[in-house]
Amino acid sequence: MKHSFYIGIVFSLVSAYCYSQPFDIEEKYRGNSFFSRVNMQKLWKDCTLPLDFEELDVSKQTEIRNRCQLYNFSSYFDNVYDLIDKRTVIYQKNDLTLRLSKENFSFKQEDDYYSGVKLILFLIKNNEIKDKITLANYFTNETTLLSVGYQYFYISPSGDIYTLSLIEMDDGIGPQRWRHYKIDVKNLKFHLAQIYDFRHQVTFPDNFTILPDPEQDKYYEKGQFEKCLKDESEDFCDIEDVYFYYLDQIKHKTVQLARKTNSTKNLFFPLKKNRDKLCLSQNEFLINNELFPYFDDIVLCEIKQLKQEIKRVEIELAK
Repeated sequence: MKHSFYIGIVFSLVSAYCYSQPFDIEEKYRGNSFFSRVNMQKLWKDCTLPLDFEELDVSKQTEIRNRCQLYNFSSYFDNVYDLIDKRTVIYQKNDLTLRLSKENFSFKQEDDYYSGVKLILFLIKNNEIKDKITLANYFTNETTLLSVGYQYFYISPSGDIYTLSLIEMDDGIGPQRWRHYKIDVKNLKFHLAQIYDFRHQVTFPDNFTILPDPEQDKYYEKGQFEKCLKDESEDFCDIEDVYFYYLDQIKHKTVQLARKTNSTKNLFFPLKKNRDKLCLSQNEFLINNELFPYFDDIVLCEIKQLKQEIKRVEIELAK
């Protein structure tokens, strides 16, 4: 696999009244609670096959595959697809309805063509569709036949919805993206509360984190990284590297400012919260029918804000 995937720790969020309605959904439509507490790092480690996998004997191959829990759910979700017709109501109380529908879909990415089936979850009030999300899917690369994608889910009685997308290739299964939604019965929408990706973790509305990549072997020729600090759009630049450079700068300078002013409060965390809230609010996530939301715009926004924060702190340090 091309990427390493990091731990996706599920943080508990305090539910407001508008999220508190119990959703009593039959077990056959509920998914699996495993996906509410996914450890992305462990899944990556357990599900990546060793390079010499094909050379191992059958018993050793079976032992290695058994470590990957993601192989355990296909039969359950195959049954879910079989149960769903074009319109299947899985929850109904008063005027509120949750309905699942099964749809064929296809898309093209670069030169590859993909096709598959997805389950769409509709939030309906008084027979009017208010919101929808892709709850599950499976698709195949029809061009190369080398990869298969899945999305699994769990709907909790509290109205929390968790999804995990995966890609299966010849070197194992890789967890791609974990999402946490809340059913907001007041505003009649599926509220995206958290999303974790390869190196990015978001808890809305004000927490954005990029995780370091311990396996990264990024090499810059002499003077290249300095050019990246002037213009991170250069082809040889990794914008995450630029982000970490400025993040370290603001950490160091806010500590200096706290010492200079004899303050017990460090500005770093308030600045981060404000910066994250601003950048997350300015960049809309593609959450409904998109399989691959992007984070680059948010990282670039963070870099811009970090540069401005550093200048302001430097002015205070110079006084």
